[in-house]
Amino acid sequence: MKMIFGAVVSVVLLMIYVYLVYTGVDVIWECAAVASCTSPEPQAFNDRMASSMSLIGGLVSALVIAELAATKPGEAPAARLLASANRSGTPIKILQSITGVYLAVWLLTGLAAFFVGYLSHPGMLPPLADLGQAWLGIAVGAGYAYFGIDQP
Repeated sequence: MKMIFGAVVSVVLLMIYVYLVYTGVDVIWECAAVASCTSPEPQAFNDRMASSMSLIGGLVSALVIAELAATKPGEAPAARLLASANRSGTPIKILQSITGVYLAVWLLTGLAAFFVGYLSHPGMLPPLADLGQAWLGIAVGAGYAYFGIDQP
Protein backbone atom coordinates (compact mmCIF):
# COMPACT_ATOMS: atom_id res chain seq x y z
CA MET A 1 0.00 0.00 0.00
CA LYS A 2 2.85 2.37 0.84
CA MET A 3 4.45 1.79 -2.59
CA ILE A 4 1.16 2.45 -4.40
CA PHE A 5 0.56 5.68 -2.48
CA GLY A 6 4.11 6.85 -3.21
CA ALA A 7 3.69 6.03 -6.89
CA VAL A 8 0.41 7.95 -7.11
CA VAL A 9 1.87 11.00 -5.38
CA SER A 10 4.93 10.86 -7.67
CA VAL A 11 2.81 10.69 -10.81
CA VAL A 12 0.52 13.51 -9.65
CA LEU A 13 3.53 15.72 -8.90
CA LEU A 14 4.98 14.93 -12.33
CA MET A 15 1.68 15.83 -14.00
CA ILE A 16 1.54 19.18 -12.18
CA TYR A 17 5.18 19.84 -13.10
CA VAL A 18 4.52 19.07 -16.77
CA TYR A 19 1.44 21.32 -16.74
CA LEU A 20 3.34 24.26 -15.25
CA VAL A 21 6.30 23.93 -17.63
CA TYR A 22 3.93 23.53 -20.58
CA THR A 23 2.05 26.65 -19.48
CA GLY A 24 5.31 28.59 -19.19
CA VAL A 25 6.44 27.46 -22.65
CA ASP A 26 3.04 28.31 -24.11
CA VAL A 27 3.10 31.78 -22.55
CA ILE A 28 6.56 32.40 -24.05
CA TRP A 29 5.49 31.23 -27.50
CA GLU A 30 2.35 33.39 -27.43
CA CYS A 31 4.38 36.44 -26.46
CA ALA A 32 7.14 35.66 -28.98
CA ALA A 33 4.52 35.54 -31.75
CA VAL A 34 3.71 39.22 -31.14
CA ALA A 35 6.46 41.51 -32.39
CA SER A 36 5.94 44.18 -29.71
CA CYS A 37 5.84 41.73 -26.77
CA THR A 38 8.94 41.73 -24.56
CA SER A 39 7.46 39.93 -21.57
CA PRO A 40 4.23 38.00 -21.01
CA GLU A 41 1.26 39.35 -19.12
CA PRO A 42 1.72 38.81 -15.37
CA GLN A 43 -1.57 36.96 -15.05
CA ALA A 44 -0.57 34.48 -17.78
CA PHE A 45 2.08 32.96 -15.50
CA ASN A 46 1.71 34.30 -11.98
CA ASP A 47 4.06 34.15 -8.98
CA ARG A 48 2.27 31.18 -7.44
CA MET A 49 2.70 29.21 -10.64
CA ALA A 50 6.38 30.14 -10.71
CA SER A 51 7.04 29.12 -7.11
CA SER A 52 5.00 25.92 -7.51
CA MET A 53 6.93 25.02 -10.66
CA SER A 54 10.21 25.53 -8.87
CA LEU A 55 9.18 23.56 -5.78
CA ILE A 56 7.56 20.67 -7.63
CA GLY A 57 10.40 20.57 -10.15
CA GLY A 58 12.82 20.14 -7.25
CA LEU A 59 10.72 17.37 -5.70
CA VAL A 60 10.38 15.47 -8.97
CA SER A 61 14.10 15.87 -9.70
CA ALA A 62 15.01 14.69 -6.20
CA LEU A 63 12.90 11.59 -6.75
CA VAL A 64 14.61 10.91 -10.08
CA ILE A 65 18.10 11.33 -8.59
CA ALA A 66 17.26 9.20 -5.55
CA GLU A 67 15.94 6.40 -7.73
CA LEU A 68 18.85 6.51 -10.15
CA ALA A 69 21.39 6.66 -7.30
CA ALA A 70 19.86 3.57 -5.70
CA THR A 71 19.93 1.66 -9.00
CA LYS A 72 22.97 -0.29 -10.10
CA PRO A 73 24.33 0.68 -13.53
CA GLY A 74 22.77 -1.51 -16.19
CA GLU A 75 19.84 -2.44 -13.97
CA ALA A 76 16.40 -1.03 -14.67
CA PRO A 77 15.41 1.75 -12.27
CA ALA A 78 12.85 0.62 -9.67
CA ALA A 79 13.55 -3.08 -10.36
CA ARG A 80 14.93 -3.42 -6.82
CA LEU A 81 11.44 -2.74 -5.47
CA LEU A 82 10.30 -6.19 -6.45
CA ALA A 83 11.19 -8.55 -3.63
CA SER A 84 10.93 -11.74 -5.64
CA ALA A 85 14.07 -13.55 -6.70
CA ASN A 86 12.72 -13.94 -10.24
CA ARG A 87 13.06 -10.49 -11.77
CA SER A 88 11.52 -11.36 -15.08
CA GLY A 89 8.00 -11.58 -16.30
CA THR A 90 5.08 -9.21 -16.34
CA PRO A 91 5.55 -7.34 -13.01
CA ILE A 92 9.10 -6.26 -13.82
CA LYS A 93 8.15 -5.28 -17.38
CA ILE A 94 5.29 -3.13 -16.09
CA LEU A 95 7.53 -1.52 -13.47
CA GLN A 96 10.26 -0.89 -16.05
CA SER A 97 7.75 0.65 -18.44
CA ILE A 98 6.24 2.97 -15.85
CA THR A 99 9.65 4.05 -14.61
CA GLY A 100 10.90 4.54 -18.16
CA VAL A 101 7.91 6.71 -19.05
CA TYR A 102 8.35 8.73 -15.84
CA LEU A 103 12.03 9.36 -16.61
CA ALA A 104 11.29 10.19 -20.26
CA VAL A 105 8.59 12.71 -19.30
CA TRP A 106 10.94 14.31 -16.76
CA LEU A 107 13.69 14.45 -19.36
CA LEU A 108 11.51 15.94 -22.12
CA THR A 109 9.91 18.47 -19.78
CA GLY A 110 13.30 19.59 -18.51
CA LEU A 111 14.63 19.86 -22.05
CA ALA A 112 11.67 22.05 -22.98
CA ALA A 113 12.33 24.34 -20.02
CA PHE A 114 16.03 24.49 -20.87
CA PHE A 115 15.72 25.13 -24.61
CA VAL A 116 12.69 27.43 -24.60
CA GLY A 117 13.08 29.17 -21.25
CA TYR A 118 16.86 29.37 -20.94
CA LEU A 119 18.35 29.27 -24.43
CA SER A 120 15.70 30.70 -26.77
CA HIS A 121 13.99 33.34 -24.62
CA PRO A 122 15.99 33.76 -21.39
CA GLY A 123 14.61 37.14 -20.33
CA MET A 124 10.99 36.55 -21.20
CA LEU A 125 9.97 34.28 -18.31
CA PRO A 126 12.80 34.15 -15.74
CA PRO A 127 11.25 31.34 -13.61
CA LEU A 128 11.26 29.02 -16.63
CA ALA A 129 14.80 30.07 -17.56
CA ASP A 130 15.95 29.40 -13.99
CA LEU A 131 14.23 26.02 -13.98
CA GLY A 132 15.83 25.10 -17.30
CA GLN A 133 19.28 26.04 -16.08
CA ALA A 134 18.84 24.17 -12.79
CA TRP A 135 17.40 21.15 -14.61
CA LEU A 136 20.53 20.83 -16.75
CA GLY A 137 22.71 20.57 -13.65
CA ILE A 138 20.31 18.13 -12.04
CA ALA A 139 20.23 16.00 -15.20
CA VAL A 140 24.03 15.77 -15.16
CA GLY A 141 23.87 14.80 -11.48
CA ALA A 142 21.24 12.17 -12.24
CA GLY A 143 23.42 10.72 -14.98
CA TYR A 144 26.40 10.50 -12.63
CA ALA A 145 24.17 9.01 -9.94
CA TYR A 146 23.08 6.23 -12.29
CA PHE A 147 26.25 5.54 -14.25
CA GLY A 148 28.63 6.31 -11.42
CA ILE A 149 32.05 7.84 -11.59
CA ASP A 150 35.03 5.54 -12.13
CA GLN A 151 37.58 5.98 -9.40
CA PRO A 152 41.25 5.28 -10.29
